[in-house]
Amino acid sequence: MAYEVTARRWRPQEFDGVVGQDHVTTTLKNAIQASQIAHAYVFAGPRGVGKTTIARILAKALNCVNGPTIIPCNVCSFCKEIAEGRSVDVLEIDGASNNKVEQIRTQLLESVKYTPSQGKHKIYIIDEVHM
Repeated sequence: MAYEVTARRWRPQEFDGVVGQDHVTTTLKNAIQASQIAHAYVFAGPRGVGKTTIARILAKALNCVNGPTIIPCNVCSFCKEIAEGRSVDVLEIDGASNNKVEQIRTQLLESVKYTPSQGKHKIYIIDEVHM
């Protein structure tokens, strides 16, 4: 068995598993059910409250073979790839390692011109952005 970081192993994989963010998860679930998904979401708050986790769950919910759905199956190839961080349609950029906005902009502009290759939606998660 391969080594896995404890935080990653126990990270919630569905909206209902996220603790303390009911207002956020309910809003996202309602948007998915009503097919009124915004073109962008900004999750802000202190470290450790679940911003990246919720973004990844949203990515799975939108790209799952059963979806868009409020409960991703976590067994289809799309859900597994997103959970393992190897989906070509979910680009996660570490804002902390990019010193300038120009670096992030360049990465986005290089990727945004392509349509989703496998999933239904192309998702960009820019993590650790400090404004």
